[in-house]
Amino acid sequence: MYSAKSKPQNKISIFMILSIITLFILLGFGTNIYLNSKYEEITNSFYNSFNNCEFLEAKSKLNNNKILLIKKNQLNSDLNDYFTDIVDKLCTSLSKNEISTNQALTVLSEIKDYNILSSSLDKLILALDGNEPEAINSNNNVDTTISSNDASNNINKDNYLNLGISAFNSKDYPAAMKYFSLIPKSLENDYQIAQEYISDCKAIYRDYLIENADELTANKYYTKAINLLSEYDSSLLSKSQITEIENKIKSIKQFREEYQGDDSEYTSNAILQSITLNNVNTLSISSKTNYFVYLNLEEQKTYVYKGSTNNWDLVKEFSCSTGLPGKETPKGIFAVTNRGEWFFSDEFGQGGKYWVQFMGDYLFHSLPFDETQSVILDDTLGTPSSHGCIRLNVEDAKWLYDNVANDTKIIIN
Repeated sequence: MYSAKSKPQNKISIFMILSIITLFILLGFGTNIYLNSKYEEITNSFYNSFNNCEFLEAKSKLNNNKILLIKKNQLNSDLNDYFTDIVDKLCTSLSKNEISTNQALTVLSEIKDYNILSSSLDKLILALDGNEPEAINSNNNVDTTISSNDASNNINKDNYLNLGISAFNSKDYPAAMKYFSLIPKSLENDYQIAQEYISDCKAIYRDYLIENADELTANKYYTKAINLLSEYDSSLLSKSQITEIENKIKSIKQFREEYQGDDSEYTSNAILQSITLNNVNTLSISSKTNYFVYLNLEEQKTYVYKGSTNNWDLVKEFSCSTGLPGKETPKGIFAVTNRGEWFFSDEFGQGGKYWVQFMGDYLFHSLPFDETQSVILDDTLGTPSSHGCIRLNVEDAKWLYDNVANDTKIIIN
């Protein structure tokens, strides 16, 4: 039998266990702070040595260090960013004749020894030297002081064309742009080819970002999709395309927040597949109102469903017109945010009646009218013809305006 005195002992034991756990947590937290502090101290010391071209000393900073072994993944990532930045600066300095080819090769060959950057570094070394990368003699005592008067070692700039084409074929459009932009006008033929590739980069880049983001989102890699879009190169996009990308990011964030819960049965396949009467009640599509709207871009039709999750009935079907190539209506999951009876765009010289907003400047609205609101300027339906909004017959736009409340789910694919 247990006596009454045993109960305080149990309480003491529990208290001791909790105290030990707390102590371990505090020790772990303190250890992590210490590791981060030492890691930053070591890497900063390395950067300083490498920046001063003290390559042997820099390398010694990273040798046989237990802290760096623990944080190996972070080190590789940080070195990748650091060396990539150095290579970019070297290319810029070479194009301006601020450093010689030999000076650049000295630094590049040192970077190669770390086995951090991809094979594109080898291609750059070959382009500068004309030899196998292994044949480059790295002399740590070489004077790497920048000299703008060293004309005897100027880079053969037409190699940038091959590097740019290689990056373009690999779909690394920002890198391709950097190489093409380094080709001087004095190389007339190469410069002309580079300008054509730059135009191609700008034409392809937006579609490349959107298509890859859609694929990542469909496979539930929401954060990767957001990161891909967030790191866009603004030099490759127009102002309207930047707005589209930023709106796309908001859409994916909204999708992630709404459907990433553990209890959600919704599948992201709804973004990519057609929603039909046969499958609409198998996808667990929910809406914050008793309606949801589906736009099929291929069919150029808008469908309105009424009901609730897995109990939807089709109540309306509208012929519509979406964005022209280069001004495409965005794909994704959205919600109605606002509405109004009329708007007019000075930029396009036309307006629309009964608009329903679902993202940024993107709206459902009537066929376009002139400023007097009496003349329809374009009655095209059933084929893309807009600047990105969804055009409907006036009576259909009015029905949507009157019946579909804010927060109604919008799915466009």
